[in-house]
Amino acid sequence: APRGAKQTSSSIVPSAAAPQLPLMTAATLELELGSVEETELLGAQLAEVVERGDVIFLSGELGAGKTSLSRGFLRRFFADPELEVPSPSYLICLSYADDGPDGSPAGATADDAGGAKAAVSGRTLRPRGRARLPGVRVLHLDPYRLPEGRVAGLVDLQSAFETSVCLVEWPQRLGPQLCTPHSPQRVEVRLGGIGAQAA
Repeated sequence: APRGAKQTSSSIVPSAAAPQLPLMTAATLELELGSVEETELLGAQLAEVVERGDVIFLSGELGAGKTSLSRGFLRRFFADPELEVPSPSYLICLSYADDGPDGSPAGATADDAGGAKAAVSGRTLRPRGRARLPGVRVLHLDPYRLPEGRVAGLVDLQSAFETSVCLVEWPQRLGPQLCTPHSPQRVEVRLGGIGAQAA
């Protein structure tokens, strides 16, 4: 999206009571975001409060700011203000990891703290900074191009939802077998749109 593009609205929805995707009935906080920079700042603020196992669903039309919010999140989480954050649209899943607390890579197939193996297809990126939660991987997923539910063949979502922090664009593409009203527990952010694509 071009710099200075207008962000119309954003809603943050905790989803414990959400009946189904994309319809949500939980409490909603609506924010007016005036720019890409403000959208990135919201992502950065979310990065300050997440913990291992947190899942954030990012909904909105093409160009609404999902990747911009993720960029702000990842740059703050890894203390790397220059981190390049591409859209995961073509690789489906981008994994961001620093070295674990013992110095070993927290890579895409490393055993996580709970001993579970989290298999991930896609690309692992190593930010220059240290993670706010050392050794915790962040997965940035975008199953938009896949048939509903097919992302499970590429990413062990059950393990990822327990051991990583997950940013999921187009969460409705996860499908009902991977996403129910109560699972995974998540925060849902709906972006109203910026730029011509999100009218």
